[in-house]
Amino acid sequence: MFVAVWSLATRIPIPRLLLAGDAALPSADAITLFPLVGGVIAVVTALPAWGAAYFIPLPAAAWAACGLYVIFGWSLHLDGWGDLWDGVGSGRRGEAMRAVMKDSRVGSFGVAGIVLALALRATLLAGIDAGRWLPSLAIAGGAGRFALSAAAYVGHYPWEAGMGREIVNNFEGRHVICSLVLSCLFIPLNPGACLAGIAASGLAGAALAMWCDWNLGGVNGDALGAAAVLGEIIALACCAV
Repeated sequence: MFVAVWSLATRIPIPRLLLAGDAALPSADAITLFPLVGGVIAVVTALPAWGAAYFIPLPAAAWAACGLYVIFGWSLHLDGWGDLWDGVGSGRRGEAMRAVMKDSRVGSFGVAGIVLALALRATLLAGIDAGRWLPSLAIAGGAGRFALSAAAYVGHYPWEAGMGREIVNNFEGRHVICSLVLSCLFIPLNPGACLAGIAASGLAGAALAMWCDWNLGGVNGDALGAAAVLGEIIALACCAV
C-alpha cells in the first residue's frame, strides 16, 4: 500500500510495475500511511536544495527546497489550503462557503494563503542550520500529515458525495493510532522537536476540524489538505526553536 499512497501523494515517478493498479484511491487506510510517506517526500525533494545550501545563501536554498516540495508533493495539500482561504475570505458559511471552495478558480484570498504558507515554510527552514534540514523536514512532513489524520477523526462529512467522504466517515481510532505510530518513527531524529511537533500539529488539525464542522458544516477534502499544511508549518516551527 505504501507504493500506492506514494503515487497519490507525490509526482516523484516510480516504476509502473510496482503499482497494484492505475491509481491509489483515497481511503481511511491509505491516509494512515501519509505521515511516513510525507516525511520521506519532504526529505527527497529537499536533497538538491540541501546540497546547494552549502554554496548559495541559505534563504535562496530554502525557497528552492519549498519550490521542489510544491512541485513534487505539497501541491496536493496546498490546493485545499488555498480553497479554504477563499471560503473564509468570502465571509459566507455552510453551503454558500462550500460552493466558493468548490470553485476551480483561485481567488485573491486563496493566493494570499498559499503565498503565506510558502513564505512561512521557507523562512522557518532558512532559520534552521543546513545540517539539521533533513531531519527537521522529515519530522515536519510526518507531523503535518498526522494533523490531517486528527482532522479526519474529529470531523464529520455530512454530504452525499465527495473525495473526503470515504476518508472522514470511515476514520476510526485505530487509524489515528496507526498514523501516530508512523509519525513517531521520526522521534530519534530530534526527540523534543518531534514530540512537540506531533502534539501541536495534532491539536491544530483537531481544532481546524471543529472549526470546519461549525462554520462549513463538515470536514471535506479541502479541509483535510489545509490541516496538513497548517500542521507541517507548526511542526517545522517546533524544529526551528
